[in-house]
Amino acid sequence: MDSEQLYDVIIIGGGPAGCATALSLVRSKPDTSFLLVDDADPSKFKIGESLPADTTRILAYLDPDLPETLEEDTDSGKHVYCTGNASVWNTSDIHETDSIMNPYGMGLHLDRAVFDELLRESVRAISHDQKPGHVLHGSFTAVAKDSNSWLVSVDDVGSGKTIVYRSNWIIDASGRKASVAQKLGAKTVKQDSLLAFYTVFAVSEHSEVDDDHRTLIEATPSGWFYTSQLAQNRRVVVYHTDDKDPSSKIARKIDGFLNLLHTQARFISSIIQDADYDVLNEPGTNYPKCTAAGSSNLEPACDDESRWYAVGDAAMAFDPLSSQGMITALKMGSRLGLELARVLDSDTQAVSEAGRDGVTTERRTMADVYKAVRDDYDSKKIYYYSQVRRFDTDFWKRRQGA
Repeated sequence: MDSEQLYDVIIIGGGPAGCATALSLVRSKPDTSFLLVDDADPSKFKIGESLPADTTRILAYLDPDLPETLEEDTDSGKHVYCTGNASVWNTSDIHETDSIMNPYGMGLHLDRAVFDELLRESVRAISHDQKPGHVLHGSFTAVAKDSNSWLVSVDDVGSGKTIVYRSNWIIDASGRKASVAQKLGAKTVKQDSLLAFYTVFAVSEHSEVDDDHRTLIEATPSGWFYTSQLAQNRRVVVYHTDDKDPSSKIARKIDGFLNLLHTQARFISSIIQDADYDVLNEPGTNYPKCTAAGSSNLEPACDDESRWYAVGDAAMAFDPLSSQGMITALKMGSRLGLELARVLDSDTQAVSEAGRDGVTTERRTMADVYKAVRDDYDSKKIYYYSQVRRFDTDFWKRRQGA
């Protein structure tokens, strides 16, 4: 086991929340030493592809080059523009909102692995310019504390060694698993038991052209589906239901998933059938896949005295119906980076100009930030689940009651 240098901050997790924290921190306090530990496999498909149009403001704040690079990647076919949102709430009609009505323009359907790698490349760029920073491909394994600093154990993918790094602060950006916070005694409180079953479909070059670039949500008696088009002639379909609902057992197998899709979600089913989509056949990958999708929050989500914070899904995760996940992770990371800079730098004036492009500089504790995010989510959740009034089923009764 090797021992390495002392950092101001160690961030566990190289997704949007972790990268946003690193970029915002260095923007606000360029001499900060940090280590970002990331264990992602860029070759694997990742769910959570919807990027709202107004996210551009946050990306520009984090790195002025990010919006242009993301646009170039989209134009080259790595991502797909989203032309609007459509929803079917147990009616015969589709409610549509076209992106032309959005002052920020069109959102995106991302290849999440490509997008997350773009964020990490941005962090690597500042790591090169700001020598105290470093990005490590490795897996977090343990955390402890001596009298002066955190001791963070990481399995380094490159060397195969377990290395212990020291830091004054540690940030948990590890997603819903909250790997660091759980080891520190924090508990994830689940608000519900929503599951997401997802399948990726593909079409051949000779199939009908799929020109539907909307995000489409369709409610069913036992849950709800959504679909969005992806790059490379692909489309993802996701089914959400409660783990107590009988359909959660049916959806675990591809035959059951397809039966639910084609019998309960006629609009999404038509898109799949009209373009002649087939389930994507990739070596070593079987669909559908299942992941937790319910809202949850970490208690506690931070400890100023012990010098640790959780951010993104590690701190609080959201039911996907609220469309909160990606933009909230980026905003929360941006906010945390700014607050950390203020803590690390006794001269707060040095970072007073950092908060533009949609990131406020108003002094607030992270506890205040967590509460504001939760309140915003609750209002959206109440609105969306109140839309379905004609399904007299347990799934919708539980959520409307909440």
